Amino acid sequence: MQQNHLIKDLNPEQKKAVLHDTGPLLIVAGAGTGKTTVITRKIAYLITEKKAPADNILALTFTDKAAGEMEERVEALLPFGYFDLWISTFHAFGEKILHEHALDIGLPNNFKLFTETEQWLLIRQNLEEFALNYYQPKGNPTKFIEALVKHFSRLKDEDITPEQYLHYVKNIKLDKDSAEIDEGSELKRIQELANAYHVYQRLLLKNNALDFGDLITYTIKLFKERPKILQKYQKQFQYILVDEFQDTNYAQYDLIKMLAALKNNLTVVGDDDQSIYKFRGASVSNILEFKKDFKQAQDIILVENYRSGQNILDLAHDFIILNNPNRLEAKLKINKNLKSQKKNASLIKHLHFKSQEEEADGVIQQILKIKSGETSTSRLLWNDFAILIRANNQADLFMPYLERAEIPYQFLASKGLFSKPIVLDLLAYLRMLDNYHESRALYRVLNFAIFKFSYEDIINLLNYAHRKNISLYESLKITPSTTINRVLGLIEKHTQLIKEKTVGQVLLAFLEDSGYLKNITKKDNQRSREQVLYLNQFYKYIQKFEQSTNDRSVHNFISEINLHEEAGEEGSLQPDFEEGPETVKILTVHSAKGLEFKYVFMVNLVDKRFPATAKSDPISIPEELTKEIIPEGDIHLQEERRLFYVAITRAKEGLFLTSAEDYGGARKKKLSRFLIEAGLATEKKPEPTGKIEFENKKTVRNAYTRSQPKIDHKFSFTQLKVFETCPWQYYLAHILHVPVPGKASLSFGKTMHHTLYEFFRRLKEKDEMQQTDLFDKKAVETRYIASIQDLLQIYEESWIDDWYYSKKNKEEYYKKGKEICKEFYKLHEKNWPKVKYLEKGFNLKIKDYIIKGAIDRIDMIGDKVEIIDYKTGKFPKEKKDIEQLLLYALALKEIFKQTPNKITYYYLEENKPLSFEIEEKELIKVQEWVLSWIEKIIKSDFTATPGFHCKYCDFCSICEYRQ
Repeated sequence: MQQNHLIKDLNPEQKKAVLHDTGPLLIVAGAGTGKTTVITRKIAYLITEKKAPADNILALTFTDKAAGEMEERVEALLPFGYFDLWISTFHAFGEKILHEHALDIGLPNNFKLFTETEQWLLIRQNLEEFALNYYQPKGNPTKFIEALVKHFSRLKDEDITPEQYLHYVKNIKLDKDSAEIDEGSELKRIQELANAYHVYQRLLLKNNALDFGDLITYTIKLFKERPKILQKYQKQFQYILVDEFQDTNYAQYDLIKMLAALKNNLTVVGDDDQSIYKFRGASVSNILEFKKDFKQAQDIILVENYRSGQNILDLAHDFIILNNPNRLEAKLKINKNLKSQKKNASLIKHLHFKSQEEEADGVIQQILKIKSGETSTSRLLWNDFAILIRANNQADLFMPYLERAEIPYQFLASKGLFSKPIVLDLLAYLRMLDNYHESRALYRVLNFAIFKFSYEDIINLLNYAHRKNISLYESLKITPSTTINRVLGLIEKHTQLIKEKTVGQVLLAFLEDSGYLKNITKKDNQRSREQVLYLNQFYKYIQKFEQSTNDRSVHNFISEINLHEEAGEEGSLQPDFEEGPETVKILTVHSAKGLEFKYVFMVNLVDKRFPATAKSDPISIPEELTKEIIPEGDIHLQEERRLFYVAITRAKEGLFLTSAEDYGGARKKKLSRFLIEAGLATEKKPEPTGKIEFENKKTVRNAYTRSQPKIDHKFSFTQLKVFETCPWQYYLAHILHVPVPGKASLSFGKTMHHTLYEFFRRLKEKDEMQQTDLFDKKAVETRYIASIQDLLQIYEESWIDDWYYSKKNKEEYYKKGKEICKEFYKLHEKNWPKVKYLEKGFNLKIKDYIIKGAIDRIDMIGDKVEIIDYKTGKFPKEKKDIEQLLLYALALKEIFKQTPNKITYYYLEENKPLSFEIEEKELIKVQEWVLSWIEKIIKSDFTATPGFHCKYCDFCSICEYRQ
């Protein structure tokens, strides 16, 4: 049987979980018990055993990283790849559904998704509409905005609508005597909140926006109000798997139940002891509800741990049972005591120091000692060490000591983009363009390495400006030099640009014209890659800004940045855990969930640091509206215990817990109560170990050596063609991800692709629903007829208004697109194709590599199949390469076991197809072509191959190899 390779190395409980294929299943998976292995093997089993095709399986988790890892593992297990596997986060799933069906419940399908900061700004900019009194103190009118944003988010976690909130207030009023209602009453406060929630939702829709909570609540609303759409997805998703089920909120669980209702083939995987994100500590709420809702569900408990020694597992269990009776082990009478599959015990040590500086010193000494081999027989990497902190600011103390020891490290923070040096540089230049006399910004600009000003030159300019009481810019104007003239020339050029171009276009022009981009990309090292990583994330931030506003100017962007900073926004980061050279990782316990390290250092284990001080929700939901089951006892303490448990169970070979007496306050710090509860210390104060001499063991130093870039084993046709054209272009585009200006042709191409996709999607969906109705009534078959007005309206909705170099250029493209739509409709009006699939995503396995792509259209002509790929360029006069179409055909053959009869490029401008018949030898040849280029990419030789193509390259202006 095909399943053998999927279960042969699993333990009995894991095997049972993978092979369970009918009905509901609860998997309680403790730390390090292989839950991701079980989920991914189960998905692969369902596909390979033909229980369900890939697009009939839905797997949901909580982070993009977890979804990506799950997808990669499934890819590795499947022999040929797959079409349309639905592995995503809850929010990404809701967003996908709503983009398809928002119009069905009166929402715009091109909605913007607001971040927490954008929600804050929305309320701040419309504060007068909220009619706040209690929550708008006169001395600080914006004081409660953040609390309101969190309150609205919590309401959506519970799927509480504004109407329900207002109805709740109305019922209270009916129960109260009117004399009781005065200005300071509790009722007035709750009524103010209910009205504010109603106003907030109205403002979101007015701004064509949703927030993250809406992605779930509106999907639920869609399914409740449009049962046929719900039925469509219930039929599609024959199997549903949910990871980290303990962290699902009420609304998410409600959504899952709706989708699973047809067959109840629902598998949920969770561990209440690792619930560290749940609202108000409701760690077992949904798991207990699952047991009530699915009484026939099978339970499987995974306790065989493959990560830590038994002594760490016993320490963790003895500690976490202090959260009883609010744990599954107590409530379901199950055994969750983890059993190590490792022969040797792990190292556990508590180290106590006099001061926080000595604590940092001591941690670094231990890392050096272990790395040098004094306590380990195996070769260790810096990646094997992690310093876990409870709060981000606790990292500040450890970084200087790591630098002093020349130990490479990464602080894996999730915020702080705006404080990165390269982002500060770019913001300074934009601020200076917005206001020449912003001397602070210009001072930073003059310090750019590309301008090569000496320290003395800049000091002289500053002193001159100070003496004359003028701005630094004015000082430049009257102190000419070659370098100063270069800076002034750039400012003058880009000042003209800001009058007519967007902030993104201006930024890219500066990066190119100044040589800044060329300077940071000319070296192939970790620092270059890190700088471009931050540049890329900042540029994405700008793109998001441009998509959310009509005024995309530099001035408006700087104004928004200033507002964001006022709101406390630091800029989100997406740290890459695997990029770059090996490093010691510093990260919060929250960020460490799902990771493991050979040696873990839990630091700052003192009172009020871990456990941290309780922070209650500033605005709580009325108990009568709360749907979650809230546990008894000290909720905050239980939450902190789970965090401590998660930290302990990250360690494989060694666990070091550190504390100090002095953290800078007037009093000595008490030890964390968790050290005492875990039996690692007593109430009696331990003696500090005394000052530890700092040792800089250069013999084990391995800092910032040149590392090979991370090469993903997943490729697209475009990537292969780029590498074939020029490996250096591939490096800049697909390794560094250097941002590039858009093009009118790309904006137009995306517009046309989306127009036809959306037109055929609606046509197909309405036709299918009509057929369902007719089938029920046993009526004669007919087809839904779409109008030219439908197509033109979709074209209007799909129009992308970016990167046209002039108003006339945009108008010409817009007119051309309209004509294409009219001709396309006229050509097909009497005989619309029978579309089987649209934008059919695939992952095709060729040897050990994955080729990813999406086929624009797959048509059925009788029992024959045709693949269509849209092109917006001119119909070719010469022979056209067809590797792209052949790859699509190969994917269809290998995954669907159906070879297309015809492959077609459809040229929209002429409304003319260019079709080809397929021969088997061509499919073999295209596989060889794919492998030959992938093998060259894997070797990481990105030597440039300049030629005629250079003038069409996006990176021509920054490439020193160009011809």
